[in-house]
Amino acid sequence: MTEKYSQTKARTDIIEIARLCYERRYICGMEGNFSIRLEENLILTTPAGVCKGRINEDDLVLVDLTGAPKDARNKRPSTELKMHLTVYQSRPDVKACVHAHPTYAVAFSVAGVDLNQHILPEVVTTLGKIPLAPYATPSTDEVSDSIAPIVKEHDSLILDHHGALTYGADLWDAYYKLETIEHHAQTLYIAHTLGGAKTLDKPEIEKLMKTCATYGISQPKL
Repeated sequence: MTEKYSQTKARTDIIEIARLCYERRYICGMEGNFSIRLEENLILTTPAGVCKGRINEDDLVLVDLTGAPKDARNKRPSTELKMHLTVYQSRPDVKACVHAHPTYAVAFSVAGVDLNQHILPEVVTTLGKIPLAPYATPSTDEVSDSIAPIVKEHDSLILDHHGALTYGADLWDAYYKLETIEHHAQTLYIAHTLGGAKTLDKPEIEKLMKTCATYGISQPKL
């Protein structure tokens, strides 16, 4: 593990990003969940049954890497915490996870339309492939089972008929990946309404991959 994510900053970041997701309509009602790994075996996460647009720092819950509570306030973590733990257990480099239900990205999975079309250079170089995890009943172990083969190779995914899960070096990194997915989905949807998307060809994609070194980022899996 690298330098620890301070608990003060972690609480501030979760509240800010949770409210931002609510305002941008990536979540509604009681939807969505967010978490940060503070230490190797200590996770700060959002609670169950609370609107994430209205939470405060005292609502957040501390758990260990198995999901067991680590404070005495008896607040329940999100019922979908298990998929966050699956990511942390598989990826020691990951410090934060964001799960939301961005409308356009989810709509592609509901319609059975492939979101993996190479149309935006920024998406190709930062996310690469955006895998679709098989449908799984929300809040069950099925979700963890459906994403386990994916998380080791990719930093974002779509849960079929459900939502998006993104993760990264900190919570803002994970959130920006969520924004990128939804922007990509919106652009692709509009392109389809205009007659279809013109995808980048293989030589163009290969040149884009070479630019990753210029920006100091690793080449994503395509």
